[in-house]
Amino acid sequence: MNIFRTLWKSLRELFDDLFILAVVNMLWILINAIAFLLILGAYASGSPALNGLALMLSVISFGPSSAGLYAIAERVTEGRTSSWRDFIAGMRTNARISWQVYGVWMLGLVIILFNLQFYSLNGTQISALLSVVFLYLLVVWLGLLIYIGPLMILQTDKRLRVIARNAALMTFGRPIFTIVTLVLMAVIMISSIWLIILLFVVTFSFLALWGFRATLTLIAEAEARRMTAEEKAAQAEANGAKGRGGQVRPRE
Repeated sequence: MNIFRTLWKSLRELFDDLFILAVVNMLWILINAIAFLLILGAYASGSPALNGLALMLSVISFGPSSAGLYAIAERVTEGRTSSWRDFIAGMRTNARISWQVYGVWMLGLVIILFNLQFYSLNGTQISALLSVVFLYLLVVWLGLLIYIGPLMILQTDKRLRVIARNAALMTFGRPIFTIVTLVLMAVIMISSIWLIILLFVVTFSFLALWGFRATLTLIAEAEARRMTAEEKAAQAEANGAKGRGGQVRPRE
């Protein structure tokens, strides 16, 4: 149920702040327009090397602009007003860490896609098995994408390995939540390709907002579990102390 509650909250926040989310969505597209053209050109060439190079170069604009989207998403989830200047400020503040986070993620994506293509073209049983393995890795890698951007903004400790570790804990700790959210996001993305107006107006900013809300949901769940565990531990300690205090020593 948390999956759909999170989606519903994100939709309400989208309509509450539709104007600014539409503005930053269009800014994000404009900033990444050249990267999109490079990726399309590389794909048309059919060269795996050019595809990988285009994807890696896209991080130059994709990283900071995505950080700007998540900076706006943070303000929206907190109920604060935003403007396009907050988007630019988010880009500037988080540019370096965004290049690191999305650079590593994109490199991993390139490696997975290359291996997936390589093994899918071979007809052996081992290649078929390895194709399944890399397909599974692709799903996991895309699941990480939901959380790494929001964690990049939320965490005070912005070391890359800490962000990666926490994103992995969320992905593997809540696999059903992650997979269902990922599938629903993919449905929205594919639908936006057919309804192109959505792509230009709200799709990318909404996915960023939804990812941010999903991350907050899992953080809140983890905090609730931690507090419950601490309460149980404290209760057990208190009961143990009470039991020891009420012991009756047998007469000798």
